[in-house]
Amino acid sequence: MNTQFYNPTVIIEHTIFNEVTGHDSIGWDVGNAISQNNYATSKQPLYTISGLWMEKFLSNTSELWCTNLNIPDNNLPVTGIQFFLDMHRFSRIEDLRIQLILNNELIGDNQASPVDPVQSNMYTGDNSPLLPIIGDANLYGEVNNMWGTSLTSEDIANPSFGIAISFRSNQVYPHRDLVIVNQIGVSITYG
Repeated sequence: MNTQFYNPTVIIEHTIFNEVTGHDSIGWDVGNAISQNNYATSKQPLYTISGLWMEKFLSNTSELWCTNLNIPDNNLPVTGIQFFLDMHRFSRIEDLRIQLILNNELIGDNQASPVDPVQSNMYTGDNSPLLPIIGDANLYGEVNNMWGTSLTSEDIANPSFGIAISFRSNQVYPHRDLVIVNQIGVSITYG
């Protein structure tokens, strides 16, 4: 079983349209995000504004497409894919997209956590079921989870294979927080 995490050597920003606000998503200052000592930071804070028409002020980031993982092709069957994300989300930032990419296309299941980190609904007051809080360090997928794909060792070794990530503001409580990505890595399990 392979437990080594591979880090991307290429990170490209893909602007996505925010259908709620009618504007492009918030961009990134990527800098040298491929180093463990550097990170990508949203160019401005994500925000939610309270009020009757609060839903008109929800924001999200552009997608970061992280590729060129330099995973060797060992000709073994792939049985699982895990993605490690270390970031500062200041407890009010939610996942929007955590999804695999291959040949410049999104593939498989979006693994973004559906959990609301604030754990409450301001309209109903309902906070059940109490789900795990999204933290700053998360592991997505499992050693036996293929993310809804049937990728081969050759696909995994392809330089275009990688992960797309983006985030959105918490939809319940007013806030204004930056998103800071510290480190990402992908681990492949072979059977």
